[in-house]
Amino acid sequence: MFRVLNILMALLFAVSAFVQLNDPDPVQWFLIYAAGALICAMSAAKASHGWQAPALIGLAGLVWGIWIMVHMQAGFAWGQIADQMKAETPAIEESRETLGLFLLATWMFVIAARRRGEQTRVAKR
Repeated sequence: MFRVLNILMALLFAVSAFVQLNDPDPVQWFLIYAAGALICAMSAAKASHGWQAPALIGLAGLVWGIWIMVHMQAGFAWGQIADQMKAETPAIEESRETLGLFLLATWMFVIAARRRGEQTRVAKR
């Protein structure tokens, strides 16, 4: 089940990365989502990446999301996030950005915790 979830999250983050290429500031957004997609794909393939890489990506997403929240001028627009594709106001765009970063951070922390647990069990043998 975890493998399937990682494949789905890898696809979600990969699509998110490529969608960012149309953004006025695509580089940092593309990089964080592409990194998340790569970690998910590696985790699904059971390739070794340790727990540190997903933890660092998760921490970067969490800090970045909090930074956006702290600097939001108009507050959250949670009710308008899915109304339409075009963000009519900065509040909608910033709310979507924050939600994406928190989703990325949460899943990276899940992978890191699971990987850390696996490494601890192996070390105890």
